Amino acid sequence: MAGKKKQEVSQTFFAEFKQNADKFIGGKYLTKDELKYRVNREDLDQAWEILKIARSLSASVLPYEPLKISYVLTPEIYESLHLCDQDLANVLRLTEQSASAATDYVSEILSDEAISSSQLEGAVTTAVVAREILRKKKEPQNKDERMIVNNHLAMQFIRENTDVALTPEFICKIQEIVTKDTLDEPEYSGVFRTTDDVWLRDLRTDEEVYHPPKAAEIPRLISALCDFANADKNVDKPRFIHPMIVGIALHFLIGYIHPFYDGNGRTARALFYWYVLSREYRLFEYIPISKMIKQSPGKYRDAYVATENDDLDLTYFILYNLSCVDKARKALHEHIENLKSQKSASAAKVAELSDLKNIRQGNILTYMLEYKGEEFGIDEVAKRFGVTYQTARTDLMHLHARGYLWMRKRGKAQYYSVNSEWRENAGL
Repeated sequence: MAGKKKQEVSQTFFAEFKQNADKFIGGKYLTKDELKYRVNREDLDQAWEILKIARSLSASVLPYEPLKISYVLTPEIYESLHLCDQDLANVLRLTEQSASAATDYVSEILSDEAISSSQLEGAVTTAVVAREILRKKKEPQNKDERMIVNNHLAMQFIRENTDVALTPEFICKIQEIVTKDTLDEPEYSGVFRTTDDVWLRDLRTDEEVYHPPKAAEIPRLISALCDFANADKNVDKPRFIHPMIVGIALHFLIGYIHPFYDGNGRTARALFYWYVLSREYRLFEYIPISKMIKQSPGKYRDAYVATENDDLDLTYFILYNLSCVDKARKALHEHIENLKSQKSASAAKVAELSDLKNIRQGNILTYMLEYKGEEFGIDEVAKRFGVTYQTARTDLMHLHARGYLWMRKRGKAQYYSVNSEWRENAGL
C-alpha cells in the first residue's frame, strides 16, 4: 500500500509540474533563445532545465536507431493531425463531385510544388513562365527552367511509385531526377557523396552553420532511414506513429544526413510527399508544401537549426511543417469554394449562349475561361477533350467566328485565347 501511495503522489507531482511548466510558457514550444525574453538572465539556465524536464515527461523517441530523436505531441500538433485526417473526406468529396476539376487542381498543385521547391534552392523564373513551360511541356531553356521541369518529373515519379518499399536506390533515383543536367559535376547525380567537403552556410552571414555526418556514415544512416520508413509494413509492426510525423521525420533526416552533394532539399521534400501518398494520404495531392515554405524560408531554416541545437528535438520541425500544411489546407478549402462559384458562373453564362453547335464547344469555352489570357494550340485542345485535330480546329474556329475567342498565328500554327472584351462584357 505504501508503494502504491508513493507512486500516486509521484504521478500527481509530475502532472502538476508539467502543467505549471506549460502554463509558464503560454502553450508555446519555445527555444532557449526565445525563453530568455520571458525570464531574468540569471534564471535562464535553471528555467531551461526545468522546461526540458517537463518536455521529457511526455516526449516520444523516434525509432531511428543511429540517432536519438525525440518529439512531443503538443495540443497544437494533435489538432493539426486531426484536421488533416478530417480533410481527407473533403478531398474525396471534391473528386466525387468533379473528377475533371480534381484532376486539374492536382496538375496545378504539382506545378506549384515543382516551381516553389526549385525556387527555394535558387531557381530564378516567374511562376507564370514556369507554369506555361510545365503545362505546355516546353523544352527548358536554362538551368533554372530545367530545375523546375526536373522537380515536376520527380513529383510524377513518386506518384507512380507509391507501392514500393523505400530503398537507398529509390532515394538516389529521386535525387537523380531532380538534379539531371543541372550540376557542374554531372557524376554527382544519383549517387551519395563520398567526401566530407560539404557544409551549410547561413546565406545572410556566410558563416558555416552545419557540418553533416561524414560520408563513411551515409550508407548506415540511409539504410536505417529506409528501415524506419518501411517499419509499418513489416509483420511485427512497431507502435503506431502518425504518417505525417514519419513523413516530416524523413524530410528532416535527409537534410540532416545531407547524403548528396546537391539536391538534398528537393529530394527531402519529394520524399515527404512520397511517404504520405504511399500511406493513402491523398490530401497531399492537393497541398503544395514548398509553396508555403517559400513564404517563410527563414522560419524553415530556423526550424532545422532549432531541432539540431536542442538535442535533436524534432518538435520544432514538426510544428513548422504542420503550420505550412495548415495554410495549404485553408487554401484548398478556399479553392473548393471558389471552384463552385467560378464554375457555376462560367457554366451558367456559357449555357446561355444560343449560337454554339454542340455541348463540347461550351465545355471548351468554359475550360479556357479558367486560364484567362493563356493561349491554346489546336493539338492541346484536341488531347484535352479527346477529339481529333480536325474536330478541335472546327470547334475553335467557330468560337472565334462568334467572337468568344481571339486567334493568333505563330508560323503556320494557330493559337486561341478567350476574347477579354467578351469576357468582361459577360461579367466573367
